[in-house]
Amino acid sequence: MKKSSSPSGKFEALQLQSVNRQKSKTEKNKSMINLRRLVHTSSQLERGRTAFYNIHQKVTDPAKQDPDFFEKKARELPLDQNYIDALSKLYYEKIGSERDLGLKAADNLILEKTEFGLPRIEKSKIRAKYEDLDVLSSAPDSVKKIFSVEMATRKELSQEWKNSLINSVRQHSLDGNSLEMKIAWLTALIRHWSLLVNDIGQETRKKPTWLTHRIWLVINERRKSLRILRERNEKAFEKTIAALKISYHVPKQPAHVKTRKAWAEAQLKLRVENEKEKRLEQLHEEYDKQVEEHKRETQEKKRTLNNELNKLAEEMHRIDVIEGKSFKTAGRYEPSLISSLTESVIHSNLFYHPPPTMTEK
Repeated sequence: MKKSSSPSGKFEALQLQSVNRQKSKTEKNKSMINLRRLVHTSSQLERGRTAFYNIHQKVTDPAKQDPDFFEKKARELPLDQNYIDALSKLYYEKIGSERDLGLKAADNLILEKTEFGLPRIEKSKIRAKYEDLDVLSSAPDSVKKIFSVEMATRKELSQEWKNSLINSVRQHSLDGNSLEMKIAWLTALIRHWSLLVNDIGQETRKKPTWLTHRIWLVINERRKSLRILRERNEKAFEKTIAALKISYHVPKQPAHVKTRKAWAEAQLKLRVENEKEKRLEQLHEEYDKQVEEHKRETQEKKRTLNNELNKLAEEMHRIDVIEGKSFKTAGRYEPSLISSLTESVIHSNLFYHPPPTMTEK
């Protein structure tokens, strides 16, 4: 019997072909995905898709407190085939250190683990809120110890630090609203909270972000007050930062976009300009040395030629004297005296008297 060629049979054959094609496409896609995964993981294991750097990097080098530390470091890198990679590494170190430096650099707190810039207060000193009590002046030592700084709470100790810093810059005893007093109060807050962050970090690994955020706010407020004080009274500004030991630097706007590529290009341009200036200075020094050497040699040759010329002139004159063509002059020739004597002799011969100009009046 012959196979039926009905439309329903043809439709089933076409449907079977489409299913087979879909399966083959699915298998190809799976193989491509597996290949891509293999390539992706191999490249990631070899180098990594993105460079990693720690944005919360701890700074342990006090030299990094200089705002131009990384730019100076970039100028000292050797100009070899690894220069760009070294610049990238330095940039990641710079970005990773910005947070810790922003919290500690202005108060010189890098590697500070004990006092954190806070003033030393005697433990036997009576606390501020009990200083005006006359009863304590005649009280025994055991009672005074109870009201001393040694037995103070953290809050009372913080108030003592604030009072000590404020008194170092206060304009007068009733000063409670000046910029100097405000800056001292903010400085005491920053350093006390930095000490508290360090104490919390020793007890737990969890970072107190609620406190570091407040430190950032207070640092920005103090920077604003310092800028206003510097604009109003520079002498008081210098006295304040010297008394509180604050490292103040005028913030400068970056001349390039804050990205790794732009920073590396900017540092490379500066390095090229510096190298060019150094090379020009070296060439200028070498040129000056060559000019001085040439002058010295020229003067020496000129002196030698003049000596030889004088010797030849003396030799020629001696030969002329021997041949009678010249003679040696004895004495000194005086043209005016000889001419006047000649005139007098001529007048005496002609008129038997001296010329009129020579007669006495």
